[in-house]
Amino acid sequence: MKTYSIGELSNLSGIWSQAIRYYEKENLMPEPPRTQGNYRRFTEDALARLQFILHAKQWGFALDEIRELLLLQDANGDRAVAKHIAEEKLVRIREQIASLSRVEAVLAKALKDCSGKGAIDGCPIIEALADSS
Repeated sequence: MKTYSIGELSNLSGIWSQAIRYYEKENLMPEPPRTQGNYRRFTEDALARLQFILHAKQWGFALDEIRELLLLQDANGDRAVAKHIAEEKLVRIREQIASLSRVEAVLAKALKDCSGKGAIDGCPIIEALADSS
């Protein structure tokens, strides 16, 4: 069975060695076997797991959510649980989109109303930022 050093695994996965060590510490990655010289040796399974973590992060999952999904995968768990986690994530993403849309509208209006000339006093951008309502 082919194994990889942490540097090789980092190159193959595109994930920094420090991040791999962090994922190990956070129990997202199982601790790999070590050589007599105490060097980590990772298997193809470790590479697949890192790719899973990377994809989950790209989808916006937090490390706790990724850990939960990995536990499901490891235990060949219930799809309903994975679906529930994804549904909750989608709700939060939609809330973020709505919030960003509101911010975008306020910022676009402030930019439209700002001439970009003169003293800062009465600047619609500064006034919009100062308005807490």
